[in-house]
Amino acid sequence: MQTIDRKFVFVAVNPVNKKFYTEKDAVLLCAKDMAVVPALRAYQLACEDLGCNQEHIDSIELLINRVSDYQAQVEARIPDTVGEEIPRCIGGLGVGD
Repeated sequence: MQTIDRKFVFVAVNPVNKKFYTEKDAVLLCAKDMAVVPALRAYQLACEDLGCNQEHIDSIELLINRVSDYQAQVEARIPDTVGEEIPRCIGGLGVGD
């Protein structure tokens, strides 16, 4: 299986169901990136169209609010892929698939 997220190497755990996720099966978005809120809005609409439960839709709205607050209070910037990230993100070099 190929790596999904080539920009980051990470381990995340859902504290409720104890499932682990990595760059092999998940995507990491940085709260500072100004494209995240619009991406989350699109995700929220897609979830509504798919018939996701209201709690999931509500949790996305709360996430959007937290990201917006972070950007207003801490940092907001235009996302980029630069330097040594380019061969890894575009060409998959050093990913190890």
